[in-house]
Amino acid sequence: MAIEFNNEYISIVMEANLSTPDEIKQFIEDSDEACNIRMPAVVLDMKNVREINSAGIAKILKLYKNLQSLKVKLFMINLDDSVVPTLKSLMMFSLIKYFDDPRDFTL
Repeated sequence: MAIEFNNEYISIVMEANLSTPDEIKQFIEDSDEACNIRMPAVVLDMKNVREINSAGIAKILKLYKNLQSLKVKLFMINLDDSVVPTLKSLMMFSLIKYFDDPRDFTL
């Protein structure tokens, strides 16, 4: 995972799934770093995520809660078709807005 800086937001680029302890640990570290940097928004770029388990979802929700307390918005882009049904069934999109095309993302 990597954190990229843009003019108005930070992007966490997921380089792997969110289904193993090592992947989730890396996500937590990047999430903590993103919370410490004061920008108006954080974007999760999920282009490489093909699998996500309940622990991974819990960590995304924890990031959402932490950012909410800081008045920072969280968005998702580049969702793979394999994870969309899971996220929809958990009503994640009622909390976190996502964009099919990253070019549509604007604050």
